[in-house]
Amino acid sequence: MMTSNHSLKQFGAWVTALTDRYRFNPFVQTTVNIIVILFILAVLLIAISGWAIQYTQNNTVGSIRYHIQQAQSVGSTTPIKTLPQAIETVRARTLLYVFLGLIGLIIMFGYLLIRFSLSPTKESLLLQKRFIGNVAHEIRTPLAIIKTTTEVSLMDPALSVPMRESLEDTIVELDRISETINNLLSFDTLMQPGRAKKEPLDLGKIVETVVARHQTLAASRGIILSMSMGNKRKILGNPTALEQIMTNLLKNAINYTPQDKGEKIQINIESDYRHRVVLVIIDTGIGIAQKDLYHVFEPFYRGDTSRARGIGTGTSGLGLAIVNELVRVHQGSLSIKSAVGQGTTVAISFPPAPESENPETLSSEPEDNEGMHEVSVDFS
Repeated sequence: MMTSNHSLKQFGAWVTALTDRYRFNPFVQTTVNIIVILFILAVLLIAISGWAIQYTQNNTVGSIRYHIQQAQSVGSTTPIKTLPQAIETVRARTLLYVFLGLIGLIIMFGYLLIRFSLSPTKESLLLQKRFIGNVAHEIRTPLAIIKTTTEVSLMDPALSVPMRESLEDTIVELDRISETINNLLSFDTLMQPGRAKKEPLDLGKIVETVVARHQTLAASRGIILSMSMGNKRKILGNPTALEQIMTNLLKNAINYTPQDKGEKIQINIESDYRHRVVLVIIDTGIGIAQKDLYHVFEPFYRGDTSRARGIGTGTSGLGLAIVNELVRVHQGSLSIKSAVGQGTTVAISFPPAPESENPETLSSEPEDNEGMHEVSVDFS
C-alpha cells in the first residue's frame, strides 16, 4: 500500500511539474500546442481518407449494380458498355470532393497552428515589454534624485580633486543609464504605428532645435556643428519620434568623433531624385568596420571600439535600433555609409507632406566615397 501511495505521489508531482512547465515556459507551451494540433490534423486526415475510400467503394459498387440492373431490364449491353465511364465519373467526383476538403482542412489547421503556436510567444513578449516599461518608469525617479544630489555635492568648494573627479564620473554614468532607460521607454511608446500620430511639419525646425540643444556638448569637445537646409523640408511625421531620431544620430556622431581636434559634423536637409526629403548627418569620426556595419541596428550591439581609445563608451547601444524602428514607422529609408578612419554618413529619406511641392533642383545621387561600406534599409 505504501509503495502504491508513493507511486501516486510521484505521478502527481510529475504531472504538476509538467503542468507548471506548460504554463510558464513559452517554448514548452508552443511545442505542446503544435503537437496537439498536428495530432488532431493527422487523425482527421486518416478519418477523411477512410471515408473517401469507403465512399468511392460504395459509389462504384452502386454504379455497377445500377448498370447491371439496367442491362437486365432492357435486355441490352449498352449500359454495360458505359459502365467504365460511369465508374471513372464517380471516382473523379469523389477525388474532387476529397481534394477540396483536404485543402480546406489544411488551411483551417494552418491558421489554428499559427494562432495557437505563436500566442505563447506573443504573450511572453507583451509581458516582457510591460515589465521593461514598468522597471524603467520605477528607476527614472531614483536616478534623477541621485543625479541631483551628486550635482549639489559638486558645489562644495572643499571637495578634494579625486572626490570631484569621482562625482563627475558618476554623473556621466547616470546620464548614460538615463539615456538607456529613455530608449527602452521609446520602444514601448513610439514603436507602434498606431501611437505615432503624424502631422505635416517642418523637419528643419526639429533639426534646429536638436542641434541647438547639443551645441554646448559639441563645443565642450571641440566639435563644430554645421547645418545646411534646402527649401523642401515639409514631411508627414510625428514630432516626438523625429526629435528622437535626430537626437540619437547627433549624439552618436558627437560621441564617436575625436575631441579637441576641430572636427566638424555636417547636418543637411535636401531633396533626392524621388522627391523625398533627406536628412543627412556626416561626421569625421572613427568610422564603423565593415563586419560591424551590418549589425548596427541590433539592440545593444557594440563593435570593436578598442581602436577608439574610449570614444563612444558612453552610449547605450540602443540608439540606432530605435532610429531604425522609427524610420520604419514613418515609411522612410535609412542608409549608413562608413569606413574605419573615414567617418560615417547617415542618410534618412522621408515621404514629403502631401501638399508639398519640390521647387528646388533635385540633388543627385550621393557621391561614392572610395573605401567606404554601406548598409541600408527601405521601409517606403
